[in-house]
This record gives sequence, structure tokens and C-alpha cells, in this order.
Amino acid sequence: MVSPIRPPFPGEPAARRLLRVLISHPAGRVIERIAVGLARIELVDRSMTLAGQMFTSVLPVLIAMSALVDGAVLGRILQDRFSIDAAIVQVEDLQMTSQTAAFGVFGALMVVISGTSFTRALGRMYGRIWNVRSLELMQGWRWFAVLFTVAASIVVVGAIQSSGMVLPIVIGQWCVWACTWTWCPRLLTVRAVPAPVLWATGAVTATLLSVVDSASRIVMPRAVASSADHFGVLGVVFAGVGWLFAVAVVLVASPVIADAVMRVPAVPAGSDAALDPAASDDSSGRS
Repeated sequence: MVSPIRPPFPGEPAARRLLRVLISHPAGRVIERIAVGLARIELVDRSMTLAGQMFTSVLPVLIAMSALVDGAVLGRILQDRFSIDAAIVQVEDLQMTSQTAAFGVFGALMVVISGTSFTRALGRMYGRIWNVRSLELMQGWRWFAVLFTVAASIVVVGAIQSSGMVLPIVIGQWCVWACTWTWCPRLLTVRAVPAPVLWATGAVTATLLSVVDSASRIVMPRAVASSADHFGVLGVVFAGVGWLFAVAVVLVASPVIADAVMRVPAVPAGSDAALDPAASDDSSGRS
């Protein structure tokens, strides 16, 4: 039975009264948990870190994959999505040539090992959100599995988007992203997080990435062209890092939102515990 909302105390600040009314409803408690979770995870700082890791770790892996598999894939994604002039990004430079063979096994190994810095950062982020232990060195194969899963999903989504049919593109890329961002947290948390929370994380991530994808089709070509006119190739890099930051915000916020929706604690409306973010956060950690 839901307890009635207590009348405001004399002299109680208006903001606290508004918070009391908001938290008296389940939706309000979810919103409160999302806000507390995003503040606790330090959304902007964590997103900046992930964006930098994606630029320095995932992109080289994609270039290596393009050199070894299909050199036109990465170039086609850049040109179709961001309208980058072919004079700036030479697609043929990514194709297999005799010089590409000099890349060698050692170079590819170094790229892959350095690429795990992104997956390790992801693991630390999930560990902080869900209060689970980070992977140990003996479980390091999971870092490589996540890295290749993310890189493969980018290539698959690029292939889906090249079909040119809107509905299959929307459905196909959503399914790829949902599966990817359900599987990756599962690997990095060693199944310590309940499956419903992981599936919700994948669904929220796929939905928000679809929004970012749609917005990038409108915003990014103009932003890239403007940056290229002012700063040349360096301007393209600036625009790309900005887009990666938007993607990183999605990756950081999605598990927080999923956790708040799927594991919101049952707190009586109007109670003192409902108004204590630290108490609700502790109860979520024990759930």
C-alpha cells in the first residue's frame, strides 16, 4: 500500500517540495535514479575518455581490418555518412597493396593490443555503474572479444547502410547495435549483471545510437565541410572527435538508464529514504 504524501514542512524549500512530489511517483523515482547515476558516473568526463579511446584504439583496428579484408568499407562509411571529399580521404589507400603486406603480423598485434585500452575503459565504466569487479588478467581474452565485436558491428552496420533501403537499414542496424551492446557488457561483467538489465542496456543503446545516427546524417556533412574549409584535414579530425563524443555519451548513459528502469528499488512514496539519493543508490547496489 502506497503511503500518502506528507504535507510540506513549514519553511521547506520549494525545490525540496517539488522533489518530494516527483519522487512520490514511480516515474519520478526512475528519473531521480538516472540523474544520480549520471552524476555518480561523471558523464562528461567518462564520455570524453571513451571518445578518445575510440579514436586512438578502435579506428586503427578498423583501418587494419579494411587493409586485410575490404579496403573500400571504411572509406565508403566515411563518405556516405559524413560526405567527406574523396580528396581528403583516399579510399584506395585503404585497399590491399604490396605495401599493405608490410603491415605485418607484429604491427597488427600491436594495434590490437593497444586497442584493448578502449575495452578496458568500458569494463571500468560498467564496473562502476553496476558495482561489479573488473576483469582480471586471466580473463583478458574478453577484452579482445569485445574489441573485435565492436569493430565487426561497425563494418556490418556499414554494409547494411549501403543497401539504400530505409526500413531495412533502420531495423537492421538497430538489431546489430542491440545485440552488440547486450553481448559486450555481458562479456565485461562476466555475467554478474542480470540478463534483463543487459537486454535493456542493449535496447536503450541501440535506440539512442539510432537517434545519433539520424541526427548525424543532417549535422555532420555540414560540420565536416565547414571544419575542412577552415582547418583542412585537422578540421575533419575535430569534427570526427565531436561525433565520437556523442556516441560515447550514449554508451555511458545507456546502462545508467537501463539500470534505473529495470532495478528501481521499491521505496514508499514520500518517505525519507526516497529523498536520500545515497540511500537509493546503496539499495540499488545490493539488488
